[in-house]
Amino acid sequence: MLPGAFASLPAEVQAQLTAAGRSGRWGRGGLIFHPDDPAETLHLLTRGTVRLYRLGSGAREVTLDVHVPGALLGAPALLPGSGHSATYGMYAEAMDEVETLQLGQGALHRLFGQQPAALLALTEQLTRQTRGVQERLSGLVFLEVSQRLALALLALAEREGGWDGPALALRDRISHQDLAHAVGSTRETITKLLGDFRARGLLDLGYRRIVLTDRAGLEQAARQPLGPLDS
Repeated sequence: MLPGAFASLPAEVQAQLTAAGRSGRWGRGGLIFHPDDPAETLHLLTRGTVRLYRLGSGAREVTLDVHVPGALLGAPALLPGSGHSATYGMYAEAMDEVETLQLGQGALHRLFGQQPAALLALTEQLTRQTRGVQERLSGLVFLEVSQRLALALLALAEREGGWDGPALALRDRISHQDLAHAVGSTRETITKLLGDFRARGLLDLGYRRIVLTDRAGLEQAARQPLGPLDS
């Protein structure tokens, strides 16, 4: 079954969509596309996490978004004739083991002509992602890093199926740098905040493993900035 908005499509339409593309796989750190690559292929993320970023001043990496299964990568490929003029304009980096369904323009247009439901699903997914970008930008402006980190950890918990008991061990290994990319901060700041969260009893830490231990506390941390620890 395809993820995201495409999961609601009838099985036969999902099968047609899958047959129209080809599978691609990347290991952690692999680049799915570069900024100057011609935008000829749309990627439907079916497994793993992908970071979109650009290079700022001094070659500093600026994370634009972090996507999970169901996301569409390389939207410029949807524009008519984009393969001859448009480029992706950003890097897409695999943050873990990643798989995508790669769809060329011709195959997409033929499928949309035969199955309008597939076009509706694509439009819905792009709308979700646009809303996600708006929420991310709003969070960067109005929320403290500690709030954004709490929200990111709660989102990871939901991604893994939600809470089933007082604690939840995140199955996916995630580094401090991964979390920094996700919340728009630095690895050093995230390391300090994770230590603070641990001291407050919100989580426990292992080697690239995180165990969430206080759901209500994380929800409170997402609503308002952390105060000083009691001495």
